[in-house]
Amino acid sequence: MFRMRTLGLAITLVLLAAALPAFAQTGGIVGKAMLQDGTPCVKCIIVIDRQEIKGTYTVKTDKKGGYTYIGLPLGNYKVTLENPEGKVLYNFNGKHIGMGDPTEVNFDLKQEAAIQQKEHPEIAKQAEEQLKEQKQSANLMQYFNQGQAAMTAKNYPDAIAAFEQALPLATGKNQVIVLQSLADAYHKARQDDKAVETYQKVIAADPTNADYHNNLGSVYADMRKIPEAQAEFQKAAEMNPTGASRYYFNLGVIMVNSNNMDAAAEALKKCTDLDPKNADAFYWYGMALLGKAQFKPDGTILPVAGTVEAFQTYLQLAPSGQYATQAQASVATLQGKVETEYKKPKKK
Repeated sequence: MFRMRTLGLAITLVLLAAALPAFAQTGGIVGKAMLQDGTPCVKCIIVIDRQEIKGTYTVKTDKKGGYTYIGLPLGNYKVTLENPEGKVLYNFNGKHIGMGDPTEVNFDLKQEAAIQQKEHPEIAKQAEEQLKEQKQSANLMQYFNQGQAAMTAKNYPDAIAAFEQALPLATGKNQVIVLQSLADAYHKARQDDKAVETYQKVIAADPTNADYHNNLGSVYADMRKIPEAQAEFQKAAEMNPTGASRYYFNLGVIMVNSNNMDAAAEALKKCTDLDPKNADAFYWYGMALLGKAQFKPDGTILPVAGTVEAFQTYLQLAPSGQYATQAQASVATLQGKVETEYKKPKKK
């Protein structure tokens, strides 16, 4: 009886001994993550990558920056700290996970930054420059958005002030965008001399953009500098043939308003040829041709060829358009007679 009990105990011990290694061949990791400003890295992600055999484990930090992960296979690991959005903040390579107490891996970004600055001053300088650029970019965006909001509200003085603050912070393409916005704000505020000067800077920075010549042409037109406006619209059309219809349209309307009907008709004819669906272009083409009409001795208008057709095409394309009433009246007038001199009504 005693031998049998002893044998049973031996078998139990053997089974326990066989089970222990399998249970004990895991370890853990524990630590705390602190940001560079000394505050806990809350809900940050700890990524634990096994290096010998592929395997990745993750855990999030608590409100005090602490974290724990138990049950890791024994081996060497890369431990990475990421912010809640997944951006890598720091990592440690070759952290060994063994049996027994969990391996402690703490992230103190303030301390690590001080070590980096001492051991690698060039890296620290680069990080400082990057931080400066980030702050500058944030300020640029803030001022630019303020300017855009003021433009939407038609508060042009505030828009100018915001864009002027943004300009020194802008470089490269951003500088061109801010300059263009500033020029537009000057134009809206009727500060046309400054608008011209600023658009010239825009064109100097990006001489291949036809729209900038078009915008400068609009400023010149508002200043009644017709030759300058005509030159800029023509440059825009030559630089961007696929978008030339819009530039010829602007040029033609300016010429009509300046009573230069020959130049107006030429530009608007080019516009309608390039864009035969542009109803407004046909209306203004008709107006340009109408300005070249002559009167017969009997009071009949003698329009140049294509005048009536231009107004009729407008009415076909836009029967309820903004110029429909004027176009209908022009067609009626051209097909009838007008009095060329005043006649005193007969007494009844």
